[in-house]
Amino acid sequence: MRRLMLLCALALTSCVDIYRGAIVQMNLRSVAVNEAGQHYELFAVVNGGAVSVGRFKVLDSIEQCRQDPLLFPKVRLVQAYDDGMDAAAQCDADGRLGTVDLVDTATGTLLGGVRIDTAVDLADAERVFVTVEPDGDADPRPGPAVLHADVARGDDPYVARQAACLEAFCDATPPDMRPMPDPCANRPEAPRSRRGVLLGTLVRLPAAECAEVAVGEVAIVPAEDETFL
Repeated sequence: MRRLMLLCALALTSCVDIYRGAIVQMNLRSVAVNEAGQHYELFAVVNGGAVSVGRFKVLDSIEQCRQDPLLFPKVRLVQAYDDGMDAAAQCDADGRLGTVDLVDTATGTLLGGVRIDTAVDLADAERVFVTVEPDGDADPRPGPAVLHADVARGDDPYVARQAACLEAFCDATPPDMRPMPDPCANRPEAPRSRRGVLLGTLVRLPAAECAEVAVGEVAIVPAEDETFL
């Protein structure tokens, strides 16, 4: 409580920035291993403009990163990428951002989750998207987008779109014409809002209305800095 009061008092007398940048957390269920000479780049759309959030490679742990299959499960590693990295640096554990989701059949556990820390302020982000870029590319403009997610504070826009699509289908399709089990019989409830967190679902591009293919989820949260300026 004392610490909170101190922060409030300082805010009245100086410029205080206790939240700078953001933490982007993703679950990726179906993302291809990068072809040789290519990497992925994550962008966010803020105030109508695209800003780079981070670059990464998706690599096969056994075939590309030479992990011992007797000691490590075969997974798709998500590794931070920077120009000039050799193969060993690209696979280094210090650059590990996470893994693509996978159920380890030997242990019955779910492996996965990706975390990217960025100094970019994403409080007003409207959308994120993932592009494929050539290694060593000096052009800051985004390349071809392969995934995207609309994001909103507290509620995932994808969930609302899917609910609207299901509602339209149920209204337009008689019960005897619906597939079994009937998707209209038990309509899912909207998940509880998460205050202060930007939420979205990553879908594969190109995406058709009411036929989006979801391949992951994204959550953006503020990164606490506690730096006084």
